Amino acid sequence: MSLNLALTSAVSGLNTAQAGLDVISNNIANVNTEGYTRKQFVAESVILAGRGAGVRLSDIINHVDQSLLKDLRKQHSAVGLLESSNKYYQRIQDTFGTTGSNSSISNRINQLQEEISSLSTDPSSVSQQLSAVQAARSVAENIKAMSETLQTLRMSADLEIENAATLMNNLLANISSLNSQISINQAGKRQVEDLQDKRDVALNKLSDLIDVSYFSNADGSVSVYTRDGTTLVDSSAATASHAARHIVGPTMTFAGKDFNGIFAGVRDITSGIRDGKIKGLIEMRDGVLPNMQAQLDELAHNMMTEINRVHNRGTSYPTSINQITGSRTFMNSATQTITLSGAQAKVILHDINGAEIASSNVLDAAGINFTNGGTVNALATAMQAWVRLQDAQLVNATVAVNADGNMAIDLGTETVGIAFRDEESSIKGSDQQDVQIDIDLDAGGLNDRTYFGFSNFLGLNDYLISRPNLSLWDTGFKTANYTLGIPAARTLVFTDTANPTGIPAGTVIVNPGESLEQIAANVNANAALQGRVKAEVVPEGSGERLRFEHVLGQQLVISEVGGRIAIDAMGINFSSNGIAQNLAVKQTLIDDASRISRGEVKLDTLKGTYVLAEGDNTVAVQMADLLVSKVAFNPAGLLGGTSVSFSDYAASIISRNSTEAAAAKANLKLQEDLKGALDLKAAQASGVNLDEEMATLIVYQQTYAASAKVISTTQQLFDILNNLIQ
Repeated sequence: MSLNLALTSAVSGLNTAQAGLDVISNNIANVNTEGYTRKQFVAESVILAGRGAGVRLSDIINHVDQSLLKDLRKQHSAVGLLESSNKYYQRIQDTFGTTGSNSSISNRINQLQEEISSLSTDPSSVSQQLSAVQAARSVAENIKAMSETLQTLRMSADLEIENAATLMNNLLANISSLNSQISINQAGKRQVEDLQDKRDVALNKLSDLIDVSYFSNADGSVSVYTRDGTTLVDSSAATASHAARHIVGPTMTFAGKDFNGIFAGVRDITSGIRDGKIKGLIEMRDGVLPNMQAQLDELAHNMMTEINRVHNRGTSYPTSINQITGSRTFMNSATQTITLSGAQAKVILHDINGAEIASSNVLDAAGINFTNGGTVNALATAMQAWVRLQDAQLVNATVAVNADGNMAIDLGTETVGIAFRDEESSIKGSDQQDVQIDIDLDAGGLNDRTYFGFSNFLGLNDYLISRPNLSLWDTGFKTANYTLGIPAARTLVFTDTANPTGIPAGTVIVNPGESLEQIAANVNANAALQGRVKAEVVPEGSGERLRFEHVLGQQLVISEVGGRIAIDAMGINFSSNGIAQNLAVKQTLIDDASRISRGEVKLDTLKGTYVLAEGDNTVAVQMADLLVSKVAFNPAGLLGGTSVSFSDYAASIISRNSTEAAAAKANLKLQEDLKGALDLKAAQASGVNLDEEMATLIVYQQTYAASAKVISTTQQLFDILNNLIQ
């Protein structure tokens, strides 16, 4: 009996040593396999009838520190976010350049100032006129290109989210499949360690994309959730999906549902994702890039507004302006009324020598005879009637609002020109002063917006133009906890092209203390506005804006019953969103650079008539001074309100991006180092150490040899015993 027991024990030792050698050889073979963890052979003694009967395999276990592994996966998510952010910051820098670069927008604005300054010293120079126009085109095209790049990057980020969601879906399906295999093998007492390694690799890759939480189940499976509790893998895998947009514009926001959500099954998990590559892409698409767009729009809007304000004061003599179309678009010129105050707007007709043919104040009863508070159409009619009476060549002259809603003037002859001058009083030749123009946008009897400069208001002699989104209105930049500070409830009125005096029942009451979110909800709940106007709160920088959009694309007007208390408190106005992407020099200047304003209409005191002089540089000097003067900028994106020059504001946009890019790069390096340290610890705890494996291999080799020797000796003893019996 003892010989049988010895043989059994030796055989078990041989088998156990062989199993140990199998584990070691597998460890050595997978020393460079991604995600493979060192397997440890665990043996236990066999007891029969209270006596030792050899050894057997108890278990093969993974050397995995689960707590360390969870920390490592969190770090995977952190690095994934920063990697995607850093990549986009670098792409932005490649396009925007640095503040000291000759091709930077700030340097191009400086070049524009230099060209206009040179024009002011030689206003008759044809080459200098061309240079001034070309410099402005360079600025406009650069801003436009920057804006287009931002939208291209947003589209790229959205496409990357779609690809990441597809990868995420494959990983979830893989984890679910491995869960099933592990559960089946574990129930059948079969090895599951290699399957667990594969599942860990899939979980690591999933953590690169999105921050997840998970826990192990009794059957060996793991359940995976988003950090806010959405189930990704349980008894089965959720289907992850995202449909990217292939056309992206400045007005598109996730808050406004212009971008599709990231779904796990039927649940949108976009807002619940807090880390990982996908989160970095979301932040770029919905945060960083739109913030930069807002800053570019603020720059473009201010440049266009301020430069046009000055440029509209002047004229281009000796080039006569006899055909001109304004850039302001009126929603309904038959109902919208205007009121002039604070100064006098004057219209001057002159001959090819710059001498006055006729002039009139817009409000002069003996001249143009526009009745203050009249409609835009009435203004056009009064101007046309007056112009036609001043010279036989002008009998067919037209002044009217065209089909596009713009004021258009055509004198019908090239020998007569038209010019405009705002003066502080009705006295001919009094000092230049921009007239104040108030417009009633919805024919509600109250003025809704205020502008300065007659020609500037109509946009008759603009230098820079854009194609504003007339169906979009925004509030000013507000802090995230903003509430409306007004003394009492007010009523907002919504008007569109189809309803120029107000959408029937399209009014919304706003109350003191309401948040932008509450106001948006009230607008969207108004049955009369549904299908026509929608409101959304758009995150921007550290705050937000309330945006109103006409969903049918019609021109939208927002006014207020009894004044502008709530509108002024919220800063509601035509949106400047997207202006940068459409910024351009007016085509008439591109076609004929001699139409750039250099001088202005002045009074010949000897003759008592207005005259234009070829060498006059008054307006050119004003524009050159403007380009180096401080201008008020509203908060936009991550830049606060400030008063700086255009060039300095442009430099601050680039500088801010450079600072954020440098911070992202440094943070990425820090997080990568931390991830590397955790990887090293995980490798030390779970990885294969060839020195240890070789040492253990020798032990099992010797064990195998010893067990074989026992079997050989036992066999000899059996032979001796058999010979004795025979």
